[in-house]
Amino acid sequence: MYYNIVYTQGASAFLLFVVARGNAVSLVQESLKAAALAEWRQEVNSVEGLSFEEALRQVQWMEQPAQPQVQQEPFSTDDINPHRLRVTNPDGLLGRPLNKIEAMMLQNIEAVDEYAWSRGSRGGLDTGWELFNDAIEGGLQPGLILFAAAPNVGKSAMMLQIAKTVSERNENVYVSYHSLDDSNNELLPRYIACDQQIKIAQAKMPEKFSDQPEIIEKRNEGLRNLYRNIYRFGMYDSENLGTSVEAIEQHIKDILMELPEGVKLVICIDSFNDLTVESQKFSNNDARNEYVAKMLKSWTVRYNAVVMCTAHLRKTNGKRPTVDDLKDTIRLQYEANLILLLYNEVGIKEENAAVYWMDEEEETKMPVIECKFAKNKFSSFKGTRFYEFFPDFSFMIEAPIEACRRYASLIYQG
Repeated sequence: MYYNIVYTQGASAFLLFVVARGNAVSLVQESLKAAALAEWRQEVNSVEGLSFEEALRQVQWMEQPAQPQVQQEPFSTDDINPHRLRVTNPDGLLGRPLNKIEAMMLQNIEAVDEYAWSRGSRGGLDTGWELFNDAIEGGLQPGLILFAAAPNVGKSAMMLQIAKTVSERNENVYVSYHSLDDSNNELLPRYIACDQQIKIAQAKMPEKFSDQPEIIEKRNEGLRNLYRNIYRFGMYDSENLGTSVEAIEQHIKDILMELPEGVKLVICIDSFNDLTVESQKFSNNDARNEYVAKMLKSWTVRYNAVVMCTAHLRKTNGKRPTVDDLKDTIRLQYEANLILLLYNEVGIKEENAAVYWMDEEEETKMPVIECKFAKNKFSSFKGTRFYEFFPDFSFMIEAPIEACRRYASLIYQG
């Protein structure tokens, strides 16, 4: 190892600087080193109380390599969750302070890991239907979800039942249901009917059934449940908030201002095709739909929300729908994380339907809702699940896997 030796002569002392430059670097050539040391010996010997040997020992001590600093481990486990990795010493990642770009990436990684752990062991919000949950990696997650079907298939009933169940089965959640077509006078009785498995008419016109105390008590219990649930479920029609994306977004902001931080938000809109825009004018319907689709998708990111919408289909002449049948919604197809195509053969073919379940009491064919996962960015599942539908109750039961296979085979046979 070479040294650059510099000294200053004084009356009774000298200053010595020895700068280590590594094995491969020398600021003093070998030819100068001997002369420098000889001159230094004379200079040192002239200093009172200091011998050349003592000065040389000091130089040799300085020659000893510096002890490497012990770097603090950059990682540790979470104090509460021992399975969770934390970065407690960012400088230890690269052995130096992070620059702005590196620090930004560190924050991105930490934010995604925070979100991943916040999903819990299930992975998403429980819908009450296990096969449905499994098809989207554990339950509802922030993203744009479409329930697309022809009229009177059951898309509104399915979305309402999911919304209701999510509000009941999950902690720290708020569901905001917006009906832009039907009024609350139509919608609230469906909630009660679904809750108690009574007929929609019985929930809607209690006076007519006042001579049936059992029905009245069930209706009242459904109403009690709706009252009890107001802190995590809201239902609004066009008279409450209007139909514009601006009004609904302002309501979202109002919800977040009132509720505790960290509440998981689910927004339901029935339907996409009825949404309006106040702040802009559009030359055609396609431009409006593109703008609305982008707005809904932005809410899933900005508010970390699940946004569910029903959507209309073009006329399919009774055939099972495809994604291309979505009406005037090419951009919506692109923005959606999950597209569910619903089909109800009993609703179309009635007694000639091949896919149905039998009501033993009335001996009539009852509708089975085919729910095809046509686009699924939450998981790799692209199959069909089946739901036995009670239209009078606005209520569905998920068919078990064996029944799903049987219904699927009936489709293929047809």
